Amino acid sequence: MGREIARCLPEHEVTIIENDLQACERIKDELPEVEIVLGSAARKHILSKGGVDEADLVVAVVNKDSKNLLIAYYAKKKDKKVIARVKEPDYVSLFHDLGIDEIISPEKRAAMDVVKKLVWE
Repeated sequence: MGREIARCLPEHEVTIIENDLQACERIKDELPEVEIVLGSAARKHILSKGGVDEADLVVAVVNKDSKNLLIAYYAKKKDKKVIARVKEPDYVSLFHDLGIDEIISPEKRAAMDVVKKLVWE
């Protein structure tokens, strides 16, 4: 998801933190203007290396809610605007309680799209 977000923001400075070396290489080939940091975004030193201290916005969209929660928490402690992906509906209130600026749930959105097609079309 981070790669797709970066692709949609060509006029912005974007840094992607990726844990997989091969994925880093693919992203660099596809988006040479994007800064890539190899490592787990759930680690403070990797977030620092990725420039969280200088960022205007932090987007936490890894595949695990627990990691997105850690990333979002760390960024909010740095007084950053944060957008976080949440898969598990039970966690949404926890993200809200932390003051996360925007919460996205692709799974919920997809379910709503399916229901819309079933009911209204």
